[in-house]
Amino acid sequence: MLKINSNEDIKKLISDNEIIIIYFSNKVCGACDVIRNKVESILEAYPKVKLIDIDGEEQIELAALNNVFSFPLLILYVDGKEVIRVGRNVNLLELENTIKRYYDLVFYNIKKEKSF
Repeated sequence: MLKINSNEDIKKLISDNEIIIIYFSNKVCGACDVIRNKVESILEAYPKVKLIDIDGEEQIELAALNNVFSFPLLILYVDGKEVIRVGRNVNLLELENTIKRYYDLVFYNIKKEKSF
């Protein structure tokens, strides 16, 4: 697993990846493990999406700099912009639909035709 040591590391990862999920968790959070496993399963269908897991207790300063107040917290970035930020009550179906929509736009450039 990739070791993140600074907020600059996070910013570089965000700028270097078209779609990336930053996942803040901690070791004592049971829900964190369950949700991470489900997100990893979802991402099997989206191989170009990068998932970065950050232990918010070990990296307290990183969590604070990224406005993480509870665990788990998932932040989806597309083309360097934060698209969604969800914590605790993650709707996995909604998350997957959002990932699919942006994945198709970014990697397959699907455009809707105007109909007159």
